[in-house]
Amino acid sequence: MARQVADPARIEKLLSVVRATRPLPDPDGGIYFASNAAGKAQVFRQPAPGAAPVRVVESETRMVPHTHTPGGLLVRADRDGDEIWQVGLITDTGYRQLTTDPMAIHRSVTLHPDGRRTGLSWNPGGQANLVLGELDLASGAMTPWAEPGGFWEWAAWSPDGRRAAVVKLMGTPTEAYVLDRDGGLRRLLPDAVRTHPVEWLEAGILAVTDLGRDFVGLALINPDVPDAVARWLFAEDHDVEGATVDAKGVKAAVVVNEGVHDGIRILDLGDGHMLDRVQLPAGVVVSDHSGDAAYHVSWSPDGGRLFVSWDRATQPAEIYEWPGATRWTFTSEPPAGLVEPVEVEYESFDGLRVPGLLYRIDEAPRPTVVQFHGGPEGQARANFLPQAHLLNASGINLFLPNVRGSTGYGLKFQSLDDKTLRWNGVKDGCEAARFLMRTGVASKTAAMGGSYGGFMTLAVLVECPELWDAAVDVVGIADWHTFFANMPPWRGVLRINEYGDPNGAEAEFLREISPIHRAHLIKAPLLVIHGRNDPRVPVEESEQIARATSAELMIFEDEGHGIAGVANQVTSNRRILEFLAEHLS
Repeated sequence: MARQVADPARIEKLLSVVRATRPLPDPDGGIYFASNAAGKAQVFRQPAPGAAPVRVVESETRMVPHTHTPGGLLVRADRDGDEIWQVGLITDTGYRQLTTDPMAIHRSVTLHPDGRRTGLSWNPGGQANLVLGELDLASGAMTPWAEPGGFWEWAAWSPDGRRAAVVKLMGTPTEAYVLDRDGGLRRLLPDAVRTHPVEWLEAGILAVTDLGRDFVGLALINPDVPDAVARWLFAEDHDVEGATVDAKGVKAAVVVNEGVHDGIRILDLGDGHMLDRVQLPAGVVVSDHSGDAAYHVSWSPDGGRLFVSWDRATQPAEIYEWPGATRWTFTSEPPAGLVEPVEVEYESFDGLRVPGLLYRIDEAPRPTVVQFHGGPEGQARANFLPQAHLLNASGINLFLPNVRGSTGYGLKFQSLDDKTLRWNGVKDGCEAARFLMRTGVASKTAAMGGSYGGFMTLAVLVECPELWDAAVDVVGIADWHTFFANMPPWRGVLRINEYGDPNGAEAEFLREISPIHRAHLIKAPLLVIHGRNDPRVPVEESEQIARATSAELMIFEDEGHGIAGVANQVTSNRRILEFLAEHLS
């Protein structure tokens, strides 16, 4: 029997689902966390599992709890999704902002062992290069240590608080260094492509790295012997997405990418043996604009409990506790009977096998959306996608291909679309539509994606215009040269290594693959959506593709990179459903 579709009641319930993220246990046994239940992410406190959460401070900004300090709760906040993160303290008397430069992003805020200051990186006045230094939590004074050029993060303090482990980010490649207070830098594991310190322990620097491997593992590095791994703690054919060390430095929660789902291992840092596996329903640890997977996993102060923001294909992120699987938050209850995605694989133009996830309503051919993930260092996984269930409730299947260049399948697969190989990933996207039509899944096809997925959407429209009956581009890239020219300078230094230099060797290739220059080939009706304050993809990208194609354009004045506010999500998703119903029926 065919599943009921075009269900208005299900659609209404799905439009306003919310999440609970960034759990931060407090010494009294409760937790702080972030939730968009109030319309945008705000800080809540909850004393016990299932208890009513209370908003800690009312704010007009997006705000997430960061860490406990002797002077109060340290939080991070931005305005209207601009990702220009500021740092402040919540105390008994209210909220006090510590950082004062409204143009500077403040990243990788890492509490010093004395609890009175933090290490961090920031870019004064919005400049391209980030400074590494410290922030005094009492006075707000910023003390630079180094400005080595490029995009940097503060990763960990040495146990004595005199040095730090820091990271230079360049897209996929990451270089790790030991930083001295006088600005001296010493490289860790120079032969690795990716190294990112997690914590500096008495036994050495704990880091995720791929040294000599196709997948990222977890290793211990002796800072006095920086060229080699002293000991591997986790080295499987799966990527480590992140690790979080307890306050005593004796065990770590390690988030492991096991394909479409995550696993969480509790490891003894003394000898590396596994103490336990966190048993939760199949899902993934949240990773979002506020932080990666490790940011959404936290130990209790005594190290006896672990709190995880856990996202499932049929349940938006809620916070769970280990040992056991106690669910603390109940922020959202979606309708029952949502479609679980299934893993599928198809063959691309050159024989490469491409994995993906399929949300299929039933066995009948139906209109099907091919949705491309962002990144490009991204991966479609079995997290909660409201649009998947909204589409299913409207009678539309959804397919999420992990085209070449996606993460989670090893560094070799991830590098298959680097720089001048990028268009091969676009061809994978076209083959996804052909696969769906050939196998009887799809009766019509639409392309959709956000950020880099928006570029992919526009790219498949010009590469194979006859395949598509409609398309939705959200915060996508139309012209690689204007993308680089109009983005904040600090974003440019981060992305050139991945995409190529628009003023260098790849300049002509970037022009050739910019969809704007072949926009006249686009046949499918196109809906374009963007946030005015987007720091990652300038809003001009959507404005120019809309002009070139006469596409419908929706710009949200109080949004950034993607649509985060609940009310705006309702508006945008309603229009997407109406648009697709109009052109796929």
